[in-house]
Amino acid sequence: MEPSFKQNLSYEDKIIYLNSLLYVMAPKTTSRCEYIRKQAKDIGFPAKELSKIKKNLKPETASLELLKVRDLKTRRYIIREMIMLAINDHELSDAEMCDIYKIGAAVGIKEEKINDFFLWAAQGIEWQIEGISLVEEDL
Repeated sequence: MEPSFKQNLSYEDKIIYLNSLLYVMAPKTTSRCEYIRKQAKDIGFPAKELSKIKKNLKPETASLELLKVRDLKTRRYIIREMIMLAINDHELSDAEMCDIYKIGAAVGIKEEKINDFFLWAAQGIEWQIEGISLVEEDL
């Protein structure tokens, strides 16, 4: 399911996916807009309809939206993507982390699975930093 999970989303699921990513993203910036446009393109969401994508302000709202995705594996992928994106900016607050746990639990994802996703994302960031260091050391 991994390589194609984004392509197999229904139109409504695509909106929920993009909304979920926006939930964990920083305030509107050029890089955020570019990232969302790229994700929309990757999932086959029409660029002209991006105005339908609005940031959820509360975890309860995000949870209710994500519950509309019927497949648990797809909900897991979306939560995992949210975590990866939240950690990637290196500014994940305790409140944001708590909100992601609330959303995940509300949509039927066990806490230990959410822990695994956070660990996976953190290891990925460490791996990227180490890769940069390997390239740049001894210059």
